Amino acid sequence: MRLIELFVRRHVLAFVLSAVVVLFGVVAYQRIGVDRYPAIEQPVLTVSTRLPGASPEVIDQSVTQVIEAAVNGIPGVDILDSTSYTGRSSVTILFDLDKDINVAFAEVQSKIEQVRRNLPEQAESPVISKTDDNASPILFLALTGDRTERELYLFANNVLKKQLETIDGVGEVGIRGRGERVIRVELDPVQLAAYKLTAKEVQTAFAREHRQEAGGYLTDGPREYLVDLDQEFHSVSALKGLVIGWYGQAPVKLGDVARVIDGEADVRALSRFNHQPCVTIGIVRIPNTNTVAIVDAVLKRLDTQIRPTLPPGLRLDIAGNSADFIREMVRALQEHLLEGTLLAALVVWVFLRNWRATLIVALAIPVSLLGAVAVMYFLGYTFNAISLLALLLLIGVVVDDAIVVLEAIHRREENGEDPVPAAIHGAREVVFAVVAATLALVAIFLPVVFLSSTVGRLFNTFAVVVSCGVLVSLLVAVTLTPMLCSRFLKAQPRHGRVFRGFEQVFEGLERIYKVMLSWALHHPWSVLVAAMLLVVAGLTSLSQLKVEFYPKEDEGRFQMSVKVPVGASLAYNDDRTRLIEKKLAQIPEVDAVLAVVGGFSGRNAYDTRLVVRLKPRAERRHSQDAVMKDARKKARSVPGVKVTAYPYPRAGESSGGQFKFNVVGPNLDEVGRLADDFANHLARYPALGSFDRRAENRLPKLTLAIRHEAAARAGLSTADLLDALNLLTSSAKIGNFSDGDGERYEVRLQAADYALSRPQDLEAVYLRNASGTLVPLSSVAQVQHRLGPTQISRMGQMYSVGLASSPDLPLADAMQLVRREAATFLPPGYRIEFLDEARELDRTGGELVSVFVLASLMLYLILAAQFNSFRQPALIMLAEPLALVGGLLALWLTGQTLNVYSVIGLVLLIGLVAKNGILLVDITNQYHVQGLTVDEALRVSCPIRLRPVLMTTLTVILAMLPAALGLSAGAETNGPLAVAVIGGLIFSTVLTLLIIPCGYLLLERHGLRR
Repeated sequence: MRLIELFVRRHVLAFVLSAVVVLFGVVAYQRIGVDRYPAIEQPVLTVSTRLPGASPEVIDQSVTQVIEAAVNGIPGVDILDSTSYTGRSSVTILFDLDKDINVAFAEVQSKIEQVRRNLPEQAESPVISKTDDNASPILFLALTGDRTERELYLFANNVLKKQLETIDGVGEVGIRGRGERVIRVELDPVQLAAYKLTAKEVQTAFAREHRQEAGGYLTDGPREYLVDLDQEFHSVSALKGLVIGWYGQAPVKLGDVARVIDGEADVRALSRFNHQPCVTIGIVRIPNTNTVAIVDAVLKRLDTQIRPTLPPGLRLDIAGNSADFIREMVRALQEHLLEGTLLAALVVWVFLRNWRATLIVALAIPVSLLGAVAVMYFLGYTFNAISLLALLLLIGVVVDDAIVVLEAIHRREENGEDPVPAAIHGAREVVFAVVAATLALVAIFLPVVFLSSTVGRLFNTFAVVVSCGVLVSLLVAVTLTPMLCSRFLKAQPRHGRVFRGFEQVFEGLERIYKVMLSWALHHPWSVLVAAMLLVVAGLTSLSQLKVEFYPKEDEGRFQMSVKVPVGASLAYNDDRTRLIEKKLAQIPEVDAVLAVVGGFSGRNAYDTRLVVRLKPRAERRHSQDAVMKDARKKARSVPGVKVTAYPYPRAGESSGGQFKFNVVGPNLDEVGRLADDFANHLARYPALGSFDRRAENRLPKLTLAIRHEAAARAGLSTADLLDALNLLTSSAKIGNFSDGDGERYEVRLQAADYALSRPQDLEAVYLRNASGTLVPLSSVAQVQHRLGPTQISRMGQMYSVGLASSPDLPLADAMQLVRREAATFLPPGYRIEFLDEARELDRTGGELVSVFVLASLMLYLILAAQFNSFRQPALIMLAEPLALVGGLLALWLTGQTLNVYSVIGLVLLIGLVAKNGILLVDITNQYHVQGLTVDEALRVSCPIRLRPVLMTTLTVILAMLPAALGLSAGAETNGPLAVAVIGGLIFSTVLTLLIIPCGYLLLERHGLRR
């Protein structure tokens, strides 16, 4: 090729091309962000609507189903999930991966506006957010100090929250703890009845007298006045004087019938950090934003703006930080990059024993890697587990082309050819093989464009980084490497003792290979049949491999869910949680515990969430998984609780357990019954773990049985009865209050605790009918007891109940077992729907098979075009099943699982092993064209390619070796890919050196070359 000669003779041009790549890469390296994964999360929107005091059943029928019907027809909706709580509806919409979140937001907003008039009048306006209602915070902060819990809460809510929620990428700042300031108006129904008043009249009076209107201007000649129409009460004592009615000629004031208290909202959550009361601040990010960048921005604001201005006695600690593990994992991979580079260079030196040759080949590594980094920057990628693994692999791959070119040039110089002609002729000799091998590796990633799942996003990032790196390495191999060889690579007429020692080893290997090759060429069918039998035998390891989506990782933290019986008070839950905290403190590996009694949502008094942080990996004897089991065992020794422990949720997952699924069907009661029965049925399989029902249906409730005829006769409607009880029991918001601190606080109305302490007290409430007469509730209705759901969940507009566990089985085995049992247990019309990891594993299984098929087909077509043959590409691909079997065997022998990372490694093997076959077939074709017989061409050419094949294989193996050893953070994800690649290369390389020549011989012997 004239291009090679151009760059050999125009050395400055060759240097400038590589220098530009390096320059762009260095600048990009300094600007690329760091994260755990690529952008693999589905776009999500949550529609939240409040209807204070309404039961989950009412919320479901009057709010949730209306919103579901409105948004269900929006294009690109993947999952429509909803939950109806007491007083609140939450509809979560997951869209397809390629859906633009801003377009989706506008479409949802438009649909909600269209059905707004169909919602109840008392319902607040729906709020649309770009976060998942069940998303776990990426950062937990604990505010402690020598203040009351109310003062801590007010400072967190009024000061800290406002400073944190303006940070780019922060979707929500959740405040959990007791102390939210509320002006409580606690009515005494007896006093109301004595003054012949009702709760409704109190509400009406407040709305009439406690008002704030917009005023105008009054102009008096040269002067102008602003008309101030603020007639709100700005102190609690003033509120007590609000006139709500008249008793004869005397005014009845609010203080006469109620206690007006500057207090706090109903206590639904308590927080502690390391046994000390605190207010918990949770930072939730917007999906597909950079975790580390957001955490860094939050920590920077804490250090520069918040902590310096904290009042004396207050302390703000980090209770949980998702970025710590990410940084540790990325740091480990960056160390592997350096180690892999040194090991790859060592392989080159061992084979060539020439420091100049080693430096020439090693230069391909930084140039190629920085070229890939530059492309990553322009595409908006980050340094994450996938992209760094791709760069780690590139260390061994990018030197392949340079090694092949340099070896051909070096061999010609050793035979006495001058440096410049040797560089030109040597590069021309192998350029076809180099181009073919590079395009073959790029071709296997083309089918990734057809993947629409999370795995597709992971593959896409890996594919782009690897493809760009090998294309840059091809550029280096045909420009920079020949130029440097022509100027700096010199044949050594005399060699030292070390050179001769290694040379004797390599010559011995060549002699052994020639003997084996000679025997194989005499018995080609025996070799091929033996290889086939090895493949069949090796495939049996596939059935022994455990299958999961993500491998389990040691992040140094986990979560626990503690549940007491439904209906138990928050105080009882708090007492049980304190006992568990003491148990956890006995575990040496535990560093800190954050307890949120009432759960992250603050809606369920019977629920507690614990965030457990472990000591650094080097300071503990046991793994995270072992500590989780110990923590679960100790916590379950506390009576009256149900405990589950599970890893911290990863990207796209919700908290609650590693294995989650819903029981789905058309009838709410039947779904709940089936879910309970199915969970009890699965308890026969202890390996599935203990299933936690994510919504309980045994919440004690009081319901009103109205005698409608009696009510009508008394002049009361159903609305009158419901409104009265709603005001007295739901802590209804009747207005806002401010006292000059710049904040507005809610004023809430309800009956005093002492006045309504028993169910029968509700029947003593009086209502005013249309004629003005007071009627006791007991004369028109009766209060009854029943059990009901704490929340109502729906999936795909069908009722659902979620079950979650942390099984000891591999995820695929757990899914298979549950699916098999559900097929016989659930009646027609009811089914299970897997969630999170299980859903992704279920939906990507078929896609992965198609990826292997399409990757093999693309490789075949590319090779067919390059070799102008339909037979020889099939010959080259004989190594493909050998590589896959080798990778599977390596995974099985090392105890690894078949997961998304190991599958990436197996797909990559298809292209890696093809490179060796290309080298052998290409040089054999050259010698055959020169007039040698097929047998002679194979005997001459294959030993020549032995060293390049071994050299390129060993560089990849040693580059991946640090990751395969698994001695640092992220080893659980790095290891499977590295082990699969190393095992596949070792197994296939050894056999390829014999199988390819035998296949070539048979094709030529039978005239099947074309």
